[in-house]
Amino acid sequence: MMPKFCLVAAVLFGGATVVGVSQADEAATPPAPTASAEVASNSAEIATNQQQTNQGHASGLMVQARVQSQTSLLSLGGGGTGFLVGYQGPSYSLGLGLGLSRIGVSSGGESASLTVFQVAPTAIIDVWHSADGRAHANLVGSVGYARASVDATTQSTECTGNAAGGETCTTSSQDGSVSASLVPVMLGFGGDYFLSRNFALGAEFGLQALFLVNASSNAGSNTKTVDVGGSAQFGYGALRATFVLGD
Repeated sequence: MMPKFCLVAAVLFGGATVVGVSQADEAATPPAPTASAEVASNSAEIATNQQQTNQGHASGLMVQARVQSQTSLLSLGGGGTGFLVGYQGPSYSLGLGLGLSRIGVSSGGESASLTVFQVAPTAIIDVWHSADGRAHANLVGSVGYARASVDATTQSTECTGNAAGGETCTTSSQDGSVSASLVPVMLGFGGDYFLSRNFALGAEFGLQALFLVNASSNAGSNTKTVDVGGSAQFGYGALRATFVLGD
C-alpha cells in the first residue's frame, strides 16, 4: 500500500511542476504584436518618408542668377537685378537683388557710356507646389534703389578767318555727365522646377515701374541738380537659375 501511495504522490507532484514551469514561460514571453499594430507602424513610417520626399528641395543659403529683359529702351542698360542672394525657405525666398551693367561707345574722339546700378530687396512667395515638391509657382515682389548715369566726351571745332583769307580752326573736347536716382518697383509671377534638392531652373514675367527721384547734370564747371518727379512702366521677362546651399 505504501509504494502505491508514494507513486501517486510523485505523479501528482511532477504534473504540478510541469504546469508551473509552463505558466512561467508564458509569463516571461512577450505577446506577439498584433496585425493592427504592424499596420499602424508601417503607416507612420510611410507618412514620414512621404513628408520628407514632399519637401522637394533644400533650405539654406540661396544664390539666384537672373537674365532679364524689358520691353523698353531700358533693356539696353540690362535693366533688372542680375543676382539674388538670400535665404531659401520651405515655401518662400527672401533676398537682396544686385545688378550692375555698363554700355560704352566711342567714335572719332567722342565717347559715351551708360552705367546702371541697382539694389532691390526681393520676396518670392510660393502659391502652389506639386505633390513631390519639385515644381513651384510663386509671386515675386521687390522695391529698391537704382542709380543711372551717362558720361560723354564731345568735340567741337571753331574756325576763325585770318588776314590771308584762310581759316584757322581749333578743336576742343568737353566732358559732361547726367545722372539720376530712381526707385524701381517690381511685381511678377513665376515658377521653378528643382532638378535636384539644390538646383532649380525657372522663369518669370511681370511689370516693373521706375520712379524718378532727382537728376543732375555736369558740363564743364557747371553743375545743376533738379528734384523732379516722373515714372515709367513696362513689362519684363526673366530666366533664373537657383542654387541652394543646404540639406
